[in-house]
Amino acid sequence: MRVRLVAVGLLAVGVLLMANPLYLPVPVGDPNPAYTHTVQPVQNASPVAGGGVDPDDLSDDAVVDYADLDLEAREAFDRARESDGGFGVEDPDARVDSLSYPTDPTLGDGLVIVEHRGDRYEFWTRTVEREPGAVVFQRAFLQPVAFLAGFLLALAGVATAFRRRLGSE
Repeated sequence: MRVRLVAVGLLAVGVLLMANPLYLPVPVGDPNPAYTHTVQPVQNASPVAGGGVDPDDLSDDAVVDYADLDLEAREAFDRARESDGGFGVEDPDARVDSLSYPTDPTLGDGLVIVEHRGDRYEFWTRTVEREPGAVVFQRAFLQPVAFLAGFLLALAGVATAFRRRLGSE
């Protein structure tokens, strides 16, 4: 009787630990938004082209000339174009007022096609919601360790339950 109780206990705790993605991560604070700026040349494989728009056939209304950008937007464009992978800011006051920062940019809202020196560039601005450090720790370390421990406990529970049948006792 005691062996059965131990086996059921190990199996129950193991299953609960393996189900940890259902109850973890526990939100700890609000996400930290970051505001990113990225520039890349318009190419046939770009999202603009993937949206059914040929980059060469973009209407003049969809393309903004570099000189038509305000000073802050030009500075952000130049900084993003010169840096590898763009740049981000965390302070909402550091954003460029003339640009929008949606979480899911679309052409005209977070994605601007800029013509500069005869070349066309995609100028992406977006808001990225980053998880607090405690949540990242839970997802990267705590959940996998709890799942593995739960799996091993469930396996030990099954092994304990079938120990007599296998002739170990």
